[in-house]
Amino acid sequence: MSLVSRIVFGVLLMIVGTLFVAFLASRFLLPPSSAALPAARIVISDGPSQAVATPGLPQCPPAGLQPLQPSSHTGHHKAILSWNASAPSPDPERKAVGYCLYRSKKQHAARQNPTCGDCELINPTPVGGTGCVDDLVSDSTTYYYVVTAINASRKISSASNETLVPIPSGKQSVRTVSANSYPLCRGGGSSK
Repeated sequence: MSLVSRIVFGVLLMIVGTLFVAFLASRFLLPPSSAALPAARIVISDGPSQAVATPGLPQCPPAGLQPLQPSSHTGHHKAILSWNASAPSPDPERKAVGYCLYRSKKQHAARQNPTCGDCELINPTPVGGTGCVDDLVSDSTTYYYVVTAINASRKISSASNETLVPIPSGKQSVRTVSANSYPLCRGGGSSK
């Protein structure tokens, strides 16, 4: 075997070894593919929305607070939430089948543990897409939203970065953006 053949063989062996190590690292050492979801983008909006449920998805794990109920302090504003999809995975334990949204009135609470006692689950059934409209927010309240991916076994990823959403008071005028492009987060009828 000539010197050139030995060098080429050695280089090819190093490339194959590097690819194998990279595969092992991505398969066993990296966090779940959805653990680093970016923060949701939120816009306050008025306007009609439609509800769309995604059948066949597991239920999102509940949070500590009971869901907000419609009242005279709700229904004046909406938050449009959107996020980036989780990276696809052939492994069923790492494959996202939907997204669960949580919020808290306390900064960092939902980011550290989305199912904490100070947190509220927004959508009992996971959202199948990458956006929804939260049509049940309290006037004059500041929320911190996070999103988690959920797999078929009902395991959620770590939470995304928090997004601060200050809700204006009453029927205070805000920049209006159409909320028709996303389904309702709760999958039911409007809270109005």
